[in-house]
Amino acid sequence: MALQQASAKLYLRAINGSMARGMASQGMLGASASASSEQVVCQARPAAVMQAPIGLGASASVIASGIRAQAASPMSLHKQAVLSSSAAQERTMSVLAASKMVGAGCATIALAGVGAGLGVMFGSLINGAARNPNIAKQLVGYALLGFALTESIALFSLLVVFLILFA
Repeated sequence: MALQQASAKLYLRAINGSMARGMASQGMLGASASASSEQVVCQARPAAVMQAPIGLGASASVIASGIRAQAASPMSLHKQAVLSSSAAQERTMSVLAASKMVGAGCATIALAGVGAGLGVMFGSLINGAARNPNIAKQLVGYALLGFALTESIALFSLLVVFLILFA
């Protein structure tokens, strides 16, 4: 518990110190231009001390080992930066691949729609020819035109799928 409070106090002091230095460098703490050799020191006190929740089961040794792990050598920090940049690149590539697959899947749904449309069209042709056999030849001509237009939509959606995946 004491280690948690000490680390919280150190963290708050570091934040307050960096804010005071930043504000002093920008001239926001009320330092006049004639007193440029004068140092401005501002120590802000936090209203309440931050405390980590106690019920998480974190013991002092676990917290101390975490602090030791964070205080790493510059070489290990460099390795972490290299690993994190390669991990970020892998994540970007996996997100790109996933978005390609989602786009290709959405475009493939159009092929299922074309298949359903062809089935409905063929069923309507049979139904119309059975109701009125005199215009069956005219219905076949219209049905062939409808089949051709529907298949062109299917080929267009297949083209979009291949463009998404391989372009």
